[in-house]
Amino acid sequence: MRTAVPGPWQQWAARLDEAKAPDFWRTYNLLTMPIPDYSVLKGDPQPGAVTGFHPHFRIPVQTASGSFTIDVNVESFDNSEVLYAIAKNFTPPNAAALAALPGGLTNIASQSGGLALDYVRQTIDGRPMITRSEMALLPIGNGKDLHDQVESVVNQAIADEAGVIYAFGSSYADPGGLSGIHDIHMNQGNPLDSHGEENGICQDGALFLYLPSQNQWIALFIAFQTESWQTDGQGNPAVSAATPV
Repeated sequence: MRTAVPGPWQQWAARLDEAKAPDFWRTYNLLTMPIPDYSVLKGDPQPGAVTGFHPHFRIPVQTASGSFTIDVNVESFDNSEVLYAIAKNFTPPNAAALAALPGGLTNIASQSGGLALDYVRQTIDGRPMITRSEMALLPIGNGKDLHDQVESVVNQAIADEAGVIYAFGSSYADPGGLSGIHDIHMNQGNPLDSHGEENGICQDGALFLYLPSQNQWIALFIAFQTESWQTDGQGNPAVSAATPV
């Protein structure tokens, strides 16, 4: 969920010379703090609805360990235009490991070779899992959002008696008792002065849905136009990447 989280280090960073701050961050990586509690949520999806000032599509999920929610960005705002791709007949990087997961939230190590997702580095059968060129741009305004597309793929899993949803992102537990997962999008390549603190590798978000009756996987990938697809080992925009590509 692309919202600023103010804290002492941000107040300190604001006092740095604005022109030098990006180089300082890149050199020392003091302000690069990958998203917290990178996880995957597995469960039985329920009908969702749009919620929030910056709209998200909230999907209730039922599991043997309780009820959870998935919050998916569905609208472009603040010059962070949404990019998205829906891959039908998708092949997950590790379908057997996903099927073996228990229902509910499972923490994932942000490293290659496991369940972690990385838009920039990950391949499936020698081909990139997803590329920037495969993604479509969602314009700002005019009532355009991803609500219909997200709802359509979720409804396919709901219609399948044993349909399962897998949501990758940052898990949370609100004081009010609501637990779930957000940051269901690419989480690297952000400009250092805008969500740069969230950059990291092997921590990207996505939705995977499995339809057992058809033996079919569907994937939804989301990124932001401001994110670079050339990143360094900390998930920051590579020095050679002057603009997002």
